[in-house]
Amino acid sequence: MKNLSIIVFILALLNTLESLSIDLYLPAFPSMSKIFQTDIGHIQISISIFFAGFAIGQLLWGPLSDKKGRKPMLYCGLILFIVGAVAIIFTKNIYVLWTMRFLQAFGGSAGIVIGRAIVIDLYDKEKAVAIFSKQSQISGIAPIVAPLLGSIFLRFWGWNSAFSFLSILGALTLLLVVRYIPETNSKLTSPKTTANEIGLKEQLRIILSNRDFIINTIIGSIAFASLIIYISNAPLLFMEIHGFSSEVFSFIFAFNSLALILAAYITPKLIQRIKNIKILLSATILLLSMSSLHLLVSLCQLPVGLEVVVLFSSLIAIGILFPITTAHALSPFKEGRGTAAALMGFMQLMVTFLMSGLVGMLEAKSIIPMIITRIALAMIAVYFAYYTFSRKKVLA
Repeated sequence: MKNLSIIVFILALLNTLESLSIDLYLPAFPSMSKIFQTDIGHIQISISIFFAGFAIGQLLWGPLSDKKGRKPMLYCGLILFIVGAVAIIFTKNIYVLWTMRFLQAFGGSAGIVIGRAIVIDLYDKEKAVAIFSKQSQISGIAPIVAPLLGSIFLRFWGWNSAFSFLSILGALTLLLVVRYIPETNSKLTSPKTTANEIGLKEQLRIILSNRDFIINTIIGSIAFASLIIYISNAPLLFMEIHGFSSEVFSFIFAFNSLALILAAYITPKLIQRIKNIKILLSATILLLSMSSLHLLVSLCQLPVGLEVVVLFSSLIAIGILFPITTAHALSPFKEGRGTAAALMGFMQLMVTFLMSGLVGMLEAKSIIPMIITRIALAMIAVYFAYYTFSRKKVLA
C-alpha cells in the first residue's frame, strides 16, 4: 500500500481542481468580457456550462472506472482537463470558451467521482469518513485563496494566466496519480471476480434500491445545494444589501470558508466518540436552526456580525455532513462503487441546479428567498436524518 498521506493529498488535489476551476477566474470577468467582445453575462454562462459538463461527466467516469479500472479513467479525465485549460489560454472566441469549459469540467469530474470510489475501495465506513474529512481540510483551502490568487494573476499576467495555472496544476496532478495512486478496483486485481461480474443495469438497480444510499445521497445533496446557494448569493448579501466593498466581502467570504475546514477537522474526532447517525441528525438540526435564525436576523435587521456568525455555523453543519453522507452512501457496495459515486455526484448537482434556479427566479434584490429555500432544504434533511436515526435505533 502506498503512503496514506500522499494518497489523501492527491485525492484532495483532484477535488481542489474543481473549486479552483470555478473560483480562480471570477475576478477576470470584466476583462474577459472586453477580450471576448461580449457582456459579462455571456462569460458567466461558462460557469453554468462547467457545471453541466461536470454533472454529465460523472455519469460516464463512474461506470467506466468500475469496468476499466480507476487509474486509466483518471488518466483520461485529467488529460481532457488539461487540454481544455490549455485551449482556453489561446482563444478569444466565446463559443470556444464555452466548449472548452465543458471539456475541462467533463474531464475534471473524473477526479471527484473516482476519488470517492478509491477511498471506499481502500477503507471501511468509519475510516472513510476520516479520510473524506482530511480531504476536505486540504481542498477547503481553495475557495479561500482562489479569489485572491485570481486577482494576482489578473493584475500581473492577464486573464488567461488563471488557465495556465490550472493546466500546470492538472499536469502535476496527473504525474502524482501515475506515481502514487494504486489501482484499487478489485475486479481488475482479483482474477476470480469476472465470473460474478454483473451488468450496469443490474448495478443501477442494486444501487437505487439501497435505502442507505438514497437517504444519504438526499441529505448530502441538500448540504451541497445549501452551500452553493449561499455562495452564489453571498455577493448580493454582503456587497449590494450591506454595501461592503469587494475587499471586505473577500475577507468575510474567506472567514466563512474556514468553517468547512474546521468541520472537516472536528468530524473525525466526533466519530470516535459519537455514533455517526447521531452526528448526522445533530448536523441537520444545526443546519435547520441556523438557517431559521438567519431569517430572524434578516427580518429584524440585526447586526451583520451576527449574520456572519449564523452563516458560519450553518457551514460547519454542512462541512460535517459531507464526509459522513458520502461514506455512508457508498460503503454498502462491494461492486459498482464508481457507478454509485457517479450517481451520488449527479444527484447532488441536479438538486443544486433546481434549487439555485428557484432562488434565482424568486430573487428581487432580497436575500429572503435564499434563506427560505435553505430552511426548506434543511427541514427535509432533518426528516430523513431522523427517519434513519429511528430505524437504526429500532434495529439496534
